[in-house]
Amino acid sequence: MFTYFLGRDFSVAISRLMLLSFVALLPFIGGCGEDDNPIVDDEHDHEHEADAPLHADADGFNLEIDGKVVYHQHQGAHEGSLTVKAGEEIEIHVHFLDANEAELHLDEVAPPPGEDDAHADDAHDHGGLESFSLGLTGYDSSIIKIHLDDHDHEDEEHDQEGEEHDDEDDHEDDHEEHGDALPFGLEGLKAGTTTIKLQLLHGDHPDFTAALPIPVTVK
Repeated sequence: MFTYFLGRDFSVAISRLMLLSFVALLPFIGGCGEDDNPIVDDEHDHEHEADAPLHADADGFNLEIDGKVVYHQHQGAHEGSLTVKAGEEIEIHVHFLDANEAELHLDEVAPPPGEDDAHADDAHDHGGLESFSLGLTGYDSSIIKIHLDDHDHEDEEHDQEGEEHDDEDDHEDDHEEHGDALPFGLEGLKAGTTTIKLQLLHGDHPDFTAALPIPVTVK
């Protein structure tokens, strides 16, 4: 009888030992797929980020006249306005702002990766300030007229070497004075009020669209 109970206890002990061994091996039985490997996921995320085109992440802008801010808009809040006399034109410089209301350096924005070098002569294929332009729409054209700065047209007008050199010096001086601002001219045609919808265009698409229209008064 003693041998019977000893054999039964021994069998129970062996069974428990096998069960514990099986439980300990369970984590290693399942296959390690790609989703279980954080290194694989991290590399995939970096590849996705590298393929995404870069853009100017603007959250607002200032409008300056002679170095003074006359209109400010940031994340849906705004103050100020534009005022011009009928028959006169004023020059306005647009400074775009980041999330912290600091000036956004457009000349540091790079082009999307993998650009075709065959299109190197196209300004929109380059990064930097020259790849950006203003979109100004939605205003009453009987009250105001807008003149956008056209660098390409200016370059074509200066064919002589000396004139081209002077133009480059003027452009460098203007950049030092106004930073990464994009200028436009506002001409008053007749007394009245209107608004302007502003966009920051990067190539043929907008990187930023103002949440609120800019109020304009012509006296």
